[in-house]
This record gives sequence, C-alpha cells and structure tokens, in this order.
Amino acid sequence: MMTEQEKEEKKQKKKEGIKVKTVKYDFIPELIGKPVVVEVDGKDEPIAGMIVDNSTFWIKLQDANGRIMYLNKAYLKAIVPLK
Repeated sequence: MMTEQEKEEKKQKKKEGIKVKTVKYDFIPELIGKPVVVEVDGKDEPIAGMIVDNSTFWIKLQDANGRIMYLNKAYLKAIVPLK
C-alpha cells in the first residue's frame, strides 16, 4: 500500500507534468509556386497544377486552366513535385 505522503508526491508529479515542445515540419512551403501532381483519395486520376498557398488543413491549388481548387490535406494521398 502507498502511504499518504507517497500519494501526495504522485499527485504533485502528475500536476507538474513534463512539457515537451514538439516542432511540426511542414514541407508544403518548399512546394509553393512549383508544378506538382496531387493524388486525391476518391478520385481516379491525379490533378496537375501549382500550389499557390496552404494552411493547417487546406492546400490552394491552381490547375493548368487557371482554376483555383481548395484541397483538404486529409484527403491527399500524394504530392509529387514535377521539377
């Protein structure tokens, strides 16, 4: 059995916790303005275009015809740089 003092020490350690700073590396900025091919889940053929901008969950893609598309990153299978 744990003594009362051990219980308090355990609670104190739990409250303090260990804070770990995680760094997310986002590779999309190095692809902005470059031609890419994007494979989207649920779509048979890939989309060719240029990444214009990105956010946490979305990628703004401009296709060869100049049409702007917003793609959710959760549905992307692959992004292949062309150059």
